[in-house]
Amino acid sequence: MGDEEWAEDADAWRDTNLAQIRRHLADGFDPGRRLPWLGTTPLHQAAKEGAAQVIELLLASGAEVDPIDADGVTPLWEAVRHGCDDAARVLLAAGADPWRPCIAGRSPGVQALFTEMAGLFSGLPGAPGVSPRLRELQDTVDAMMFSYEDYNEGLCVAFVGEVSEDEVVRRLGVAPELYPPMDIAELWRAEQEAPVETLRVASPPGGGVVLFQTDGILPVHDAVGRAVTSGGGVLAGSFPFASPSVDIWRDGFHTGRPSVHEQLSDDSILELWMCRFGDCGAHPSTSIERALGLMSLLTSTYITEEWLWSTPMRLVPFDPG
Repeated sequence: MGDEEWAEDADAWRDTNLAQIRRHLADGFDPGRRLPWLGTTPLHQAAKEGAAQVIELLLASGAEVDPIDADGVTPLWEAVRHGCDDAARVLLAAGADPWRPCIAGRSPGVQALFTEMAGLFSGLPGAPGVSPRLRELQDTVDAMMFSYEDYNEGLCVAFVGEVSEDEVVRRLGVAPELYPPMDIAELWRAEQEAPVETLRVASPPGGGVVLFQTDGILPVHDAVGRAVTSGGGVLAGSFPFASPSVDIWRDGFHTGRPSVHEQLSDDSILELWMCRFGDCGAHPSTSIERALGLMSLLTSTYITEEWLWSTPMRLVPFDPG
């Protein structure tokens, strides 16, 4: 494999490849080289991998400690985002700036202050104070996400906010009075006999509306999202046990499909930051907890799996056209 192919391999910059990296550097490979296909540098890749020995070797070979990649972030940001303590220590010891803004004015150090890596950064010169109110807010969101730890349902579900259950049913094209709630046994029988695609619809305690797919249409289908929110409101849905992404509809428009571990951007909404999207390991919450947490935060709707499978629900037909 040539230098170009080898360098662009996302798995190349690991400590397990240290001998190979040494050979390439000895043969003249530039340690600060930009890797166009990855949109990054070797130091960024090593930081993502937590490859502390590779980081030390690259820095000793002349790599800049704080290069910016295509996303506008430094290797220290990637070390924090991936929860790589050793990589962060090496970068900080080499002079990486923990308070350098990377995305939306956020620095790797500030991001770390809200994770289990806080101890590495809180005592550094220039460390900002975190207000008790902000800390409390993040702790509250974290607790809400962690409360989904036992959720194990693999089917598609969507939460709807700012719209009543009856209005959701109307927007799906039928009269609410024709589709009263049914218990679980009735639902199963009705679904088996339904000649068209259907959605389960119900309102959990605390507000909001839930659309749940069993054998019917997906609640994140474009036609569903458009119909349910076109008169106002927000829908957020996912396959939380099978997919790390959340579909978001607001006022009739699909406004995004953020994925849990994708890098955030300057345009990312606050709720994504609060629900730890973009974090690949610095926080112990799972993809399921983050996806459901975001859905709850956007719609003020909260469920438990027990409620999902035990509460009476409407079985509502819907033709996606």
